[in-house]
Amino acid sequence: MLVRDMLRRPPVTIPVTATVEEAAEAIANNKVGLLVIVDPREPRKPLGVISERDVIRAIAGKAPPTVTVDKAGTMEHFVWIRDDEPIYRAADLMRKHHIRHLVVLDREGKLVGVLSIRDLIAEDKIIESLSAERRPATRE
Repeated sequence: MLVRDMLRRPPVTIPVTATVEEAAEAIANNKVGLLVIVDPREPRKPLGVISERDVIRAIAGKAPPTVTVDKAGTMEHFVWIRDDEPIYRAADLMRKHHIRHLVVLDREGKLVGVLSIRDLIAEDKIIESLSAERRPATRE
């Protein structure tokens, strides 16, 4: 099973000029845990990400609500995966980096989605697929 097979909805993006307050609203309104930060002129080219945890940290750290998402989120060095990668690779990346979301890009580096840990555990067939892909071949 490939990453692209797991994508359930289009990614939710936010302009790089948006505030943390706007990010909090977008997260709540869209019921997501991660927004992809983009330049409005190139909406399929991710610049970074801002998670619900980033928003909470910014607010708890007394950042003004007008601070922009590029100051509170992760820019440039966010973890991503290609949509044609096997699903077990996504699970490995999430485990290795202790994250709950991966930005998904196509072969041209264009944004196609966000994969969450919730997506991975949502269906039994996914667990079976992960198990089968990781299981070494045995001879009978």
